Amino acid sequence: MNAKAIAPIDLVALVTVAGIWGVNNVLVKIALNAMPPLFVLSARFAMVVIILAMFLKPSPELEAKGGWRALMWVTLLTGPLHFGLQYIGVALARDLSPMVVGMQLWIPASVIFAGLLLGERIGPMRIAGIVASFAGVLAMVFDPRVFEQVGALTLVALAAFTYGAGAVMVRRGPALHPLSYQAWIALLSLPVVAPASLLFEHARWDAAFNAGWLPWAAVAFGAIGSNVVASTLMFALVQKYEVSRTTPFLFLSPVTAIVLGVIVLRDPLTAQIAVGAGLTLLGVALTAMAERRLT
Repeated sequence: MNAKAIAPIDLVALVTVAGIWGVNNVLVKIALNAMPPLFVLSARFAMVVIILAMFLKPSPELEAKGGWRALMWVTLLTGPLHFGLQYIGVALARDLSPMVVGMQLWIPASVIFAGLLLGERIGPMRIAGIVASFAGVLAMVFDPRVFEQVGALTLVALAAFTYGAGAVMVRRGPALHPLSYQAWIALLSLPVVAPASLLFEHARWDAAFNAGWLPWAAVAFGAIGSNVVASTLMFALVQKYEVSRTTPFLFLSPVTAIVLGVIVLRDPLTAQIAVGAGLTLLGVALTAMAERRLT
């Protein structure tokens, strides 16, 4: 049976999400260069809660059997685990570009989890894309500069897997408004990340309060641009279409982030990193081509 074609307005939304996330990756690195990671994450979630407070209200979907439990799983995977691991990894990293490539593992991860948990058909072309994506990250690790940051890259890759699983769990969770999802995830994540920051980063809080306007503007962009706009759009899209069909269109995100990382952050782009990044993006493109064959 043929799958429903992705509507043009939804394709525009996917490209918008990719662009916002690409810019946000660079801004996150700027914030993390000035402030401790869990503090930055706590501030971001607090901003989201304030902005979306009106969406924090009980609903029949949450009160239904398993509703709260499913929401907690989505929160754990896409909140403290995903952002916590990612922010710590990016904070430890010297260069952003390899981390951005590692972040893209959430795309093949979401396809894998969609197959395992939802029974979505993966198919040979998607399998080839998944293999190419992982091969690209492995090839990049052999660059000596990246190998020095392999610990940070491992954390970022683990964060990507948790988000891939969380994106799939959204399809099994309560049918909440996407803004409600973002509000609840932020609220339920704060009791985890804020005490962790207080416990492990308290000695560095003075750096946060003396960071200047740019790092704080970067945090605000993460809350408004990434959480409220991009993540909300993405949650709406994965509720509407199969995860394995929406995620491949986001390959513009790492391209944007890598280019900006080289220009703004002066990241080196060695031949090994370029080859690894290209192979990873090729894997994503193969998955996108598999989507086109369904329509």
